[in-house]
Amino acid sequence: MNERPYANLHLHSTHSDGVYSPAELVRIAKEEGYRALAITDHDTASAYPELCQACEAEGMECLFGVEFTVSEPMDFHIVGFGFDPEYPEMKKYLSDMALRQTDNTRCCFDEAIRTGGITGITWDEVLEYNAGIPWLCNNHVFRAMKAKGLVKEEEYMAWFDKNFRHQRGMFPPSHRFNTLFEMVELIEKAGGFAVCAHPNRRQLENIELLLSAGIKGLEVLHPSLSDEEKALSRRICLERGLFISGGSDHSGLCGGYYDSFESEEALRASDLYVEPLTVGVEEHYYRELRERRLDR
Repeated sequence: MNERPYANLHLHSTHSDGVYSPAELVRIAKEEGYRALAITDHDTASAYPELCQACEAEGMECLFGVEFTVSEPMDFHIVGFGFDPEYPEMKKYLSDMALRQTDNTRCCFDEAIRTGGITGITWDEVLEYNAGIPWLCNNHVFRAMKAKGLVKEEEYMAWFDKNFRHQRGMFPPSHRFNTLFEMVELIEKAGGFAVCAHPNRRQLENIELLLSAGIKGLEVLHPSLSDEEKALSRRICLERGLFISGGSDHSGLCGGYYDSFESEEALRASDLYVEPLTVGVEEHYYRELRERRLDR
């Protein structure tokens, strides 16, 4: 398959730690040349209604997905596709994960208020600015502050380093992440299936463990993977009958960070630059994922 990517299946929106709203992501992905996408926000599904509405308006296809953090036996990410977020056990888990993230962000926020790193805004104002988003991180605090004129976009990294980078570990989480086996089982009980996100060498060397947990596919085209990892991931998928997925994540035009660079040269020299339509999956592999059947 040497077709251009049809679908970008790993994206983040303002409902987790992305830059663009779901509707903005749809527009930008379409302008880049994609015909389908999935917003795989971290441990939350709240972007999906807006994604569906925007895709219908723009004549795009979409696939439901969430990127989950899992713990033991390895700490990494998997993407759950096609499950029902209203399935009771899954709904509770998503609620717990929103509480975990938002509680930690609130603790860091309060600490920054105490030390003077953040001024001029209240937590209620952060909540009001991000209405409808249950999973809140430092990005949501920064955007609320920017809307009030308290910070500028180019100040983000220094602001983050001062107020969140080291503080997050100061506060114990209110809920734990599921283990790999627990998360895959829950995704399947809710009617979906799991794909390993951006599998590095370590995960690929433990492919038997992933398969025993119930992983049904791998992200083959992702900006963080080396050429060797991409080739190995594709070969494993073809040999073991696994779904092929992929997407740009926080990199590329859809990642939203291109405007943060002072020049085209600086952008192209960064890890965030991705040549247009070089990550994602061809239409054939997208159809396999959407229809949940291999056609090879």
